[in-house]
Amino acid sequence: TVTGSCHLIEVNGKRILLDCGMYQGPREMARRLNQLLPDDVAHIDAVILSHGHLDHCGKLPALVHGGYRGPIHCTPATAEVARIVLMDSAEIQEEDAAYLNRRARDPSASPVKPLYTRSDAAAVLKQWRTTPYGQSVDLGDDVSFTFYDAGHILGSAYVVLTWREAEKQKRLLFTADVGRYNTPILRDPATIDGPMDHVITESTYGDKTHAPMENVGPELLEAVKAIVERRGRLIVPSFAVGRTQTITWYMQRFITEGAIPAMPIYVDSPMGIEVSRIHSQFCDNYDDETKQWLGEKDLFGMSRITFTRTGQESRRINDDHGPCIIIASSPTCEFGRVLQHLKRSLERPNDMVIFVGWTPSNTLGRRLQDGAARARLYDRWYDVKCEIRTLHGLSAHADANELERFLTPALGPATRCYIVHGEEAPAEAFAKRLSAKGAAACIVPAMDTSAL
Repeated sequence: TVTGSCHLIEVNGKRILLDCGMYQGPREMARRLNQLLPDDVAHIDAVILSHGHLDHCGKLPALVHGGYRGPIHCTPATAEVARIVLMDSAEIQEEDAAYLNRRARDPSASPVKPLYTRSDAAAVLKQWRTTPYGQSVDLGDDVSFTFYDAGHILGSAYVVLTWREAEKQKRLLFTADVGRYNTPILRDPATIDGPMDHVITESTYGDKTHAPMENVGPELLEAVKAIVERRGRLIVPSFAVGRTQTITWYMQRFITEGAIPAMPIYVDSPMGIEVSRIHSQFCDNYDDETKQWLGEKDLFGMSRITFTRTGQESRRINDDHGPCIIIASSPTCEFGRVLQHLKRSLERPNDMVIFVGWTPSNTLGRRLQDGAARARLYDRWYDVKCEIRTLHGLSAHADANELERFLTPALGPATRCYIVHGEEAPAEAFAKRLSAKGAAACIVPAMDTSAL
């Protein structure tokens, strides 16, 4: 599955956790899986966090609450992004538990408890140990690791873990999430410096090819122009981290270059506001194009876009019948502020919903993408009369060709690959690709799988 990243490495007597992410999907399954933790968390020696998306960092408060007291290593930008994501997640956990406890239930049943609280999330922040890209960190017992820029979101990294075994140096590559090449704002993924003994790789789009990046701007522009002509509303269900900033970057350029008229643009996500602010603090993560643009233009439209923090401000957006653009969380459309905007727009033929990345299966977002004629929001069914589009090229995940390009330097005749973080078909397809490239073994592990 493309969520819940969590891998335990045991080497030279060390127990090292690569990511500790939250499972995102159907609610009951998510509730069950997110209560699982590795055995004996107090005796894990280190956590290495690749980036600040919830499906990679979201269970850290539960890990700390369960007794983990060691360091949590990440890049400086990831520490800031993950702080916002974890505090927001904790607030949602508390609110969901309170809501469920207010509903009619068996008086003899125990109260529903949140997976973790804001105080648990705050405890995580005390265990951050930040390290820049390219700097080796010694974990003891001849084990060390280095972060390299993965180009996925602000601060994201892939990890190279090294150790000595039988007087030989061994290396493991953990890709976490790999970004696309030639994307706005961030640098391309850093080039891998040679063959690895072991590779743990994502496979989100292991059987697909994205549209070229140069098509993304024109396709998004065409959608906005259609909305202007119809005087409708463009709803963009979006991750608050990464995708929201990319969309606002495009909108800012369209308006600045005169491609579209100035129009109301709303970012309905308190987290999106904070992450946009953090982006402005870490300019050293930007690519050359973005650095050249800085100082001349307002990069994320902070002065032009309406950012809504409160629920009242969010509801007020629906007084605007268009033309306007509403960027709101969450892309699954299972929760978040996007639901109230969908409720208003699904039955309006002049409106459009545009998905701008991967959407998990068994979610409302995926059903809308797949052409559902009706959709249930809260306690009512709605006929889907608005236009639904998907902008595949804007994904923050590399496609199959880009992943192969990225991993090729890591592959050698002795390389063992573990293909994770993908649904079954993409993972199996990508395993075949890596086998064809000459890897010694390509394994698609099931959950709770161990390998020697």
